[in-house]
Amino acid sequence: MNLLSFRSPINTLLNLKRITSYSTLLICSLLPSYAFSFDDTGIEVSGQGSVVVIPDQFSLTLTITERGRVPNKLKALVDKKSNSVVNAAKSLAVKDRNITSARVNLRIVEEKPSIQVQGLELNNARQGSVYIDGQSINQQTNTVNGQKRPLFELSRQITVNFNKIDDYDSFITKIIKINVSHISSLSMSVEGRDEYYQQALLKAISHARKKAQRMAEQAGRKIEKLQLIREQSSNHYRPMYAEAMMKDSSPRAHSSLIGSQSITARVLVKFSLQD
Repeated sequence: MNLLSFRSPINTLLNLKRITSYSTLLICSLLPSYAFSFDDTGIEVSGQGSVVVIPDQFSLTLTITERGRVPNKLKALVDKKSNSVVNAAKSLAVKDRNITSARVNLRIVEEKPSIQVQGLELNNARQGSVYIDGQSINQQTNTVNGQKRPLFELSRQITVNFNKIDDYDSFITKIIKINVSHISSLSMSVEGRDEYYQQALLKAISHARKKAQRMAEQAGRKIEKLQLIREQSSNHYRPMYAEAMMKDSSPRAHSSLIGSQSITARVLVKFSLQD
């Protein structure tokens, strides 16, 4: 028996694995390169479309504020001015549903003393020898602690919606004489914004298709079928604001200009490519 020609099964198995690995590596190196390129899944682009619109809805909020120590009297004053504001709006044919006047707020105002005495020491002073606001220091303290009424502030917010900017100008002219406390910025919006947004979506898809065609032609290909449309924007409308300017009723009074604004939509589109 020739001992040199004997090989164990383990050595034979290892040699077979080496041969298989070398063969696999050789075959892979001889295969064409396109066998390892990724699959052709198409082209994906984004598109954007806008529609220019003119605002046709206008909203103005004003505040009436009064201060005093008797809440009932404050309410009477605020109610009187509020009725004047509402009547001014109704005189312009503004409907009741376009007027909101139920927002009322009542708070206590912290008062600061008119005279502040610090580090003052009185020895053997006679009663009533030092006066503040017409009363002695001891009497003033008792009044603040026990009898003096707090200072109240009562306010009401009134919101008026208009369909025409000319009505807004006329309303501003009327409420100047009422002496309201604060006028907020004018809010301008569009009533049919959903319809305009749908138009913007169609423009965004068209824009995406044109982009995809140009990109595919640059690469020597052509787009084929539409595979995916994904809306990337939402119909969340942010109204415009303009400062409320109070003008007199003279012939040269300023007329408000509202300008235009854009409603924009964005989409993500995917096309397949022709073979």
